[in-house]
Amino acid sequence: MNLETYKLGAMVATALSVALFTYLYMVARSAGELVATRRDRKLAGSSALLLMLLQIARIIAPLRAGVVNTPTGKDLDRKLRRSGRPLNTTVPEFVCLRYVATVLGLFLGYFASVVVLSGPSTTLILFFGVFGYFYPYTRLNALVYDRMVRIFRDLPYVLDMLTLSTEAGQDFTSAMKTVVDKGSPGPLIDEFRVVHQEVTLGKTRTDALRGMAFRIDLPEMTSFVLALIQAEELGTSIGKVLRIMADQMRVKRSSLAEEMAGKVPVKLMMPLMVLIVPASFMVLLFGPVYMYVTGQTLAQ
Repeated sequence: MNLETYKLGAMVATALSVALFTYLYMVARSAGELVATRRDRKLAGSSALLLMLLQIARIIAPLRAGVVNTPTGKDLDRKLRRSGRPLNTTVPEFVCLRYVATVLGLFLGYFASVVVLSGPSTTLILFFGVFGYFYPYTRLNALVYDRMVRIFRDLPYVLDMLTLSTEAGQDFTSAMKTVVDKGSPGPLIDEFRVVHQEVTLGKTRTDALRGMAFRIDLPEMTSFVLALIQAEELGTSIGKVLRIMADQMRVKRSSLAEEMAGKVPVKLMMPLMVLIVPASFMVLLFGPVYMYVTGQTLAQ
């Protein structure tokens, strides 16, 4: 096969891919399943390309329905739950998304090697394929980390609002409504909104709070929920428990901030030794060494 055949094949594959993505986009948009608002896309941390790839993954997801019961599937389900389950993605859909991204990466590697290197390059094709396979999982880990950090940072402020509301005479359900209405938008406020809706619809407050702790899966949040449940069972004042928990969360957040600040010099050591120190030596020593070798002096 000559170069013209490779280019023709790449052009045909590109045309078919564009046609397929356009079709899936129109179908998903007509069904209302494509994340249509910019806010939803921002919350999910997804690009338009990733959304269209997810539509393909949902078509072939039934082929991997059994992956949910495997250890890998259970670990992946926990990550999806902690990330807020972006785009309502299930475990089979996410697994198939990695397959689809891998195929797209192989195609992009082939296309790039044909256009740039004037011929297929196995190394470049494999590189793009491996990148496509690992990118969704890496992105999911980033979503989990970002969501956990935001919840941990917002928790003291939410506890303060709950404390003030309960001490002002509101019951805990009304205090949650106040937090949901007046709190800053974020994943923690969204979780409290879900709890308030569940309680309003008839679910017990204990079960709703346990469900929130299960979805967030953060040790600090689990401790907060258990303290509330225990206070309700023992008849202890919820306002006092909330104030104690808020003080503890604030102290822990300050300690964590100090710990992270203390790690900064250690993390700077590697770039300092690899980039800054060699550059400084080159600037400081190159001039005198060059002048010594060439026999020049400052007077010249």
